[in-house]
Amino acid sequence: MSDQFDAKAAREKAKQIAEERRAERRQRKRKCVLCGAEESDKTPLGPHPDGIGPSCRDEMACQSRRAAR
Repeated sequence: MSDQFDAKAAREKAKQIAEERRAERRQRKRKCVLCGAEESDKTPLGPHPDGIGPSCRDEMACQSRRAAR
């Protein structure tokens, strides 16, 4: 009987850890793969045409931020 309770407690702990990691992932801000700008209302990110990750929707602003780096 003790083994069943230990296994159940381990499963519950694993579920709790997984939920915490999912919450952290949802709150993490995405960054543009080209210029490194964080996603915000001013710089909304969209999919990169080549599929390499999120990138700025405004290409000219992205290029100017890359040039400044």
